[in-house]
Amino acid sequence: MRRVAEKQTASPPSYPAINQRRLMRDLNAIGRIGIGNRGGVTRLVFSIKELRSRQVLIHLMRQAGLKIHIDGIGNIFGRYDGDDARAPAVVAGSHLDTVIHGGKYDGPVGVIGALEAIRTISENNIPVRSPLEVVCFVGEESSRFGFSTLGSSLVAGEVHPKDLAHAVDAQGTKLADVLSSLGISAKNLHGIKRDPKSLKAYLELHIEQGPILEAIGKRIGLVTAIAAPSRFRVIFTGQADHSGTTPMHMRKDALVAAALFIEQVEKICRKYSSMAKGRVVGTVGAMKLEPGVINAVPGRAELQVDIRSTSAQSKARVTRLVKQCAEAIGRKRNLGVETLTIREEDPVPLDKRLLRLTRAICDAKELVYEIMPSGAGHDAMQMAKITPAGMIFIPSQRGISHNPLEWSAPEDIALGTQLLMETMIKVANE
Repeated sequence: MRRVAEKQTASPPSYPAINQRRLMRDLNAIGRIGIGNRGGVTRLVFSIKELRSRQVLIHLMRQAGLKIHIDGIGNIFGRYDGDDARAPAVVAGSHLDTVIHGGKYDGPVGVIGALEAIRTISENNIPVRSPLEVVCFVGEESSRFGFSTLGSSLVAGEVHPKDLAHAVDAQGTKLADVLSSLGISAKNLHGIKRDPKSLKAYLELHIEQGPILEAIGKRIGLVTAIAAPSRFRVIFTGQADHSGTTPMHMRKDALVAAALFIEQVEKICRKYSSMAKGRVVGTVGAMKLEPGVINAVPGRAELQVDIRSTSAQSKARVTRLVKQCAEAIGRKRNLGVETLTIREEDPVPLDKRLLRLTRAICDAKELVYEIMPSGAGHDAMQMAKITPAGMIFIPSQRGISHNPLEWSAPEDIALGTQLLMETMIKVANE
């Protein structure tokens, strides 16, 4: 009687665990740089504190035996040569700069996580064909010069050095002058763009910066796309009058129109907030009144509006509806209305193959995960323009970010780092 061989299912490879204690030690060391009296961390790009954090990272890279390259703007690359040093590299990382009074996890989790992944691979002699790189991009946050993802935009060739000529900070200091003080000239900025042929993939581990993962009890988020904003100003112009002598029915109050408009922004965006409609979100984040005193009817109200979605079509539709709403309110209240574009960006889909690969690793490890978009911008959105890019999220406690209370559990940071490492190995050996 002939025997039928049983079908064997190959078990997934088992890799050593990353060193959680070392990971958190280094993350906390970075987190102490720029900490203020109120507990928040401030490391604005090119500030003394931010430069200090980069020096600490360089020291850690040297300790790990990585080959260090710093490009013309200050992006730091630490390279671990695989079996084929000439093959395209698998790059992972994020940023170390922060907002004012921010948290210590936004950005550094991705940088130190990538470093720990490569250290673990190196120490355990795990074979990888392609080189691995950890990158720290400069200026991901727009807090100082109003320009986000500065370093990665230059690497991707998405911004020309001349576009930075007029960037200034809140103190009126020009970005060009800051760069000059650091020995960086415009000439340095021209050789930064990375050859796409030198890249195999870009991966970024990041805190979610939102409440979804914690709310649904999942420790890993696999990102499908990065939402992009439509940002514009809405200006209502009425007439400034004495608050005591102007009858209510004769007023042209720009602030009342602004209040009605803000409520409508919320209503419109809620209508388009489902995943099926592109998960649109809208925020009126800033407002300036003139004359802005207690005893005068506001004659002018200028609002800054931010509409975001992973669907370009949904974002455009909602932006159009919001602007039409402003015009309708202006007509009804006999006020002037003006809309001015601040910035228009396109949503960025992330690589589907990388998503499938990371998802397969999660399934093999029996990790519970959520497939989700990113509502915030990241360096991955620039890198996706020159190489396949993927992102891994870990939960943020209460969804808090850009805040001293920003926190993610060490166990979740370690889990995300482990998944990042195994994904890097898989991609490097494909």
